Amino acid sequence: MNKILLLDLGGTNLRYALSEEGSAEVMDTKKIALDTISNFDDFIEDLIKKFNIHSMIISAAGPKVNGVISMTNRDLVIDEKALKVKFNLHKCFLLNDWESIGYSLSNIQDVEIELIKKGNPFNSNTFFIGPGTGLGAALKVQNGQVIPTEIGNTTGLTGSLLNNYLIDDSPSKFVTLEDVVSGSAISSIYEYKTGNSITSEGVVKLLKEGDKDAESVIAGFTKSLAEVISDMALTFIAGNGVYIAGGLMRTIVEFMNKDLFIEHFIGSKKGIHLELLEKMPIGMINREHACLQGNLNFYNLNIK
Repeated sequence: MNKILLLDLGGTNLRYALSEEGSAEVMDTKKIALDTISNFDDFIEDLIKKFNIHSMIISAAGPKVNGVISMTNRDLVIDEKALKVKFNLHKCFLLNDWESIGYSLSNIQDVEIELIKKGNPFNSNTFFIGPGTGLGAALKVQNGQVIPTEIGNTTGLTGSLLNNYLIDDSPSKFVTLEDVVSGSAISSIYEYKTGNSITSEGVVKLLKEGDKDAESVIAGFTKSLAEVISDMALTFIAGNGVYIAGGLMRTIVEFMNKDLFIEHFIGSKKGIHLELLEKMPIGMINREHACLQGNLNFYNLNIK
């Protein structure tokens, strides 16, 4: 059976897994810190030789232009055509990481989604978003196509969202949307307010311990995420719902004030716009390695 290599490159870690032609199962998942990989092509070559790989699908953080992704948070350029030729692969596909997450929904089970808000879907548009190292998002439309976005690098909402963190001025370090809505944002805003440098996971740990500054930062994050999702849901008329993904959010959602989230998602909307938001379900994707599954789903859709 022809073997398939699935890879996902995030801002911090690389994950890879195997599958086989015609299978929907992701097998033997591994995670490696990107900082430990000195040469990406050499690493790929070793995997291809070790597992006798026939085809490969890669998802990576960054916009795809003409089959090439220059990673947003890494000095790494990935070219699907060049990799196909270099390693003599039968097929080689390259996806934006949020494009991949969109494709992962096609075979997700109900038990893998935790509903934050119930709804009554009214079209096929589904919006995906996830704060991690940065802020990723994508839209899945009626024909099943997934359209990745770069909303994390937009700047229009940043100033107003800082108010949610009780920051009245607009410090120069907070410019893009992902500067105020991401795991990195949680860390940098906590440091800005307290002077203490700590990871986003560390802030969540302090939240569990009752730290008031951590509570304030996570409350600001909750409000900001809800307001961004509200704007995006109306922008794309996401009648099939909004789905939040990522390891950080799987941790935060356990402690997140969901009533506060829904309050800021609805905001001051009235009339038809209030009706639209009320109909849109919001769920948390609890599937690990969603990108790897999305890569495989995309492959299976495109080899027929």
